[in-house]
Amino acid sequence: MKNITSKIIILILSISFFYNVKTKAQDNHFSQFRETPMAINPGMTALNKDLRIVLNYKDQWRSFVSPYKTFALSAELNTAKKKSKDSYIGLGIQLISDKAGDSQMGNNLGSLNVSGVVKLNNRSKLGMGIMGGYGQRTVNYAALQWESQYVGTAFDATAPSGETAGVTSYTYPDLGAGIAWAYGKDQQYISANNGVHAMFGISAFHFGLPKYSFYGENGEKLNTKYTAQGTVEFGIKNTNLLIAPEFLYVRQGTQQEVIVGSVFKYLFQEGSKYTAIKKNSALSLGIDYRLQDALIASLLYEYSNYAVGVSYDVNMSGLKTASSYKGGLEIVLRFVTPNPFNNKNQASFK
Repeated sequence: MKNITSKIIILILSISFFYNVKTKAQDNHFSQFRETPMAINPGMTALNKDLRIVLNYKDQWRSFVSPYKTFALSAELNTAKKKSKDSYIGLGIQLISDKAGDSQMGNNLGSLNVSGVVKLNNRSKLGMGIMGGYGQRTVNYAALQWESQYVGTAFDATAPSGETAGVTSYTYPDLGAGIAWAYGKDQQYISANNGVHAMFGISAFHFGLPKYSFYGENGEKLNTKYTAQGTVEFGIKNTNLLIAPEFLYVRQGTQQEVIVGSVFKYLFQEGSKYTAIKKNSALSLGIDYRLQDALIASLLYEYSNYAVGVSYDVNMSGLKTASSYKGGLEIVLRFVTPNPFNNKNQASFK
């Protein structure tokens, strides 16, 4: 009974997504949204880091259907030659590749981000950015199975499906823009742990620009996506613990995503000023909830300029009967400069 229920649910979702019947396609997304800043808001490009390189991987719905796999690689650079400069240009590049379900429906997108960052005062900065990209979507019709191809109780792949197939691939342009504000109040020394850092931003993508269908001009335009994100990180004075409440709101057509939660970070040690042998490190535990969908648990280990993280979505939606509460696994690898553990670089807006 469980397998039958699973197949019915997936069939309904596949038909709705494939034909865009009373639904709109939604962008790829990562549960560790703090690790995909440029994908959320072009205004965050190089806002707090001189150099940041991030690799993301997501594996979703493996428990009861062909898995949905998403890869992302991003790199961003602060072009300022002097750190004291009051304004500078940030540059970023993103590559995203997604493969979904039995039809192997794929989406490959490459984009370039450009931001302008202005120093408002000694504690805050404002970033305004744009994104331009080009993508390709693909599908494998031969991998799909239809009821009409069942002869008696046996499936015959050579039997006609009676379905009208569209093109197997198409390309599309994409655009995005955003603005982000960052605030940082640093402690005099790291063990005091009494600094405060914050970031808030809003952005929009697509603007109804790309056609999003395998049926050419008969297809619908991709809805404009609006996002708002915020986080505040503060240390518990004279302890090794930092807390960072966070939220993400995404609206695209009739669909919306709301994530609220917090990250709890523990600083293990303070690096030596005189030798490179001893390095700073930290372990972060994240607990977030995607409303009406999933509980997200994450771990991130940071060592000097490097970080590795993992998260898992515990499915809490109506699909939990079919999924047995299993959702998606995510892995992230990150490199940043300058070292985020330095006294004057404590802002960890990943």
